[in-house]
Amino acid sequence: MTAASVPPAHDARAALHAARFVFSPESHAPVPEVWAHAQQVLRDVTMRPELSGQALIAEARRTGALALSDAHLLVALTTLADASDQPAHEASDDALLPDAWAALERAVSWASASAPPPLEPLRAAPPVIAPPLTAPPVMSSPPASRRWPVARVVGVVLAMLAVGAAVWGVRTTRADRSYRAGVDAYRRGAREVARTAFANAAQQRPGDVRALVYLGRMLREDGEMARARTLLTTAVRRDPTNALATRELASAMLADGKPDLARRFYVRALQLNPTDRIAQGFLSCALFRLQRVDEARKWAARAGEGEWSRCGVPTSTAPSTPAAQR
Repeated sequence: MTAASVPPAHDARAALHAARFVFSPESHAPVPEVWAHAQQVLRDVTMRPELSGQALIAEARRTGALALSDAHLLVALTTLADASDQPAHEASDDALLPDAWAALERAVSWASASAPPPLEPLRAAPPVIAPPLTAPPVMSSPPASRRWPVARVVGVVLAMLAVGAAVWGVRTTRADRSYRAGVDAYRRGAREVARTAFANAAQQRPGDVRALVYLGRMLREDGEMARARTLLTTAVRRDPTNALATRELASAMLADGKPDLARRFYVRALQLNPTDRIAQGFLSCALFRLQRVDEARKWAARAGEGEWSRCGVPTSTAPSTPAAQR
């Protein structure tokens, strides 16, 4: 077999073997180097050497080489590689590198299963000898040992459901651990560590919007209003009954100079949680900006003293916007 005829699955296996050490706990390779090895594996799997980053992951997902959950893991790895050049096992949580390695193994297995068999050399066809005419064979039913009784089918289905429940439980535990690590880092002021942990939590359990709420809050605090609104709108759409997500979207609207939209979402947040003093206080700010002074004073009095107290009655000076709301 010539070098030009080496199947892509062979190249992908070689790239995976080359990446084994940098993914191991003994390695001190920085995150960008780990991602570079993962990227080479995906390029060989997809046969798209010109792609990189999330475009490469999307191509692997499109071809079927990556499941959706595996694609999320590799997106987390490339995001971390863009944000940090620390040793990968120090910059990531305990589960990211082993899970990303398992995703690459599954992608290479997919490539191996999809690779066409090698071509055999052409040989002269043997002469065709017609068999003697005989009566057609009598088709018999398969033996009982080859039949699948209903009980066996039910057993297989139950086993698959048990495996799925176990996998879901593991991912839920990892998502909770990532979320708690993000909250702790946020409170300590380690914002990049918090951002990575929240991104991992959001990918590990998309239905839980708590991590998205923190990410949106951090974007608002950094002045990235468009991205904050987009992320928090996603959180509210995924969980319309989440009072905290609704309040944070209102705060993003208020900080972005949209007091009428902010007022609507603060009202919705208070419908979901009538005792939320932060929503009450900043609703008064939104009302002050809309020159609805009497209503604003009522909500300010109900909320009591807090960050929102600096809003005051509207003057020529613009009122304050929500600060970090823990």
